[in-house]
Amino acid sequence: MIYQALKFLAGQLGAYFNQQEKPGGLNVVPAPLLQNVSRLDEEELKKMNHVLLTLVNLSEEASMKNIPGTYVVNNLETRYDNPPVNLNLYLLFSVCMPNYEHALIYLSHIITFFQGKYSFTRQNSVTMVEGLPDDFHIILDLYSLTFEQSNYLWSTLGGKQHPFVCYKVRLLQLKRESTRETRGVIRQVTIDDQVVS
Repeated sequence: MIYQALKFLAGQLGAYFNQQEKPGGLNVVPAPLLQNVSRLDEEELKKMNHVLLTLVNLSEEASMKNIPGTYVVNNLETRYDNPPVNLNLYLLFSVCMPNYEHALIYLSHIITFFQGKYSFTRQNSVTMVEGLPDDFHIILDLYSLTFEQSNYLWSTLGGKQHPFVCYKVRLLQLKRESTRETRGVIRQVTIDDQVVS
């Protein structure tokens, strides 16, 4: 589900890029790619003309942690499942282009796109990715880093800083089909020899 959600967001952003006018001197519209920016050396990055999406952190949504497990009742039994895990993803959009002016233009396009559309569902999206549930709802919030946090982030990634922006991707729900227990369905209750239905 993490891969599908990030691939979906890359597709949405790519469709937006294709609608924008190319800056002068740029032959190809940069494609948003799922790529770990820390795995690329400086020579590879100098030749790139892309926007890289890198997952830099994730956390569980604490406010949704205490929701009890779910249950499904069919005609003969009740099935109890564990509650899903609700995640927040921290996504780094790095604009890796040899021309700094072009990189800044596409950084602005990223911010403008997610300012205009920060909530994604199947109904309001132009591209789809196989494996996303029908009821998915992805929300993006701009995640501002301090100078110190930016320095730590790029030091951890092991490279020179590129024009970038971070977003918090909210409420990605992961759930495995696993039944915790099953019980029979209560059909009637007897109290003091009286049947209550």
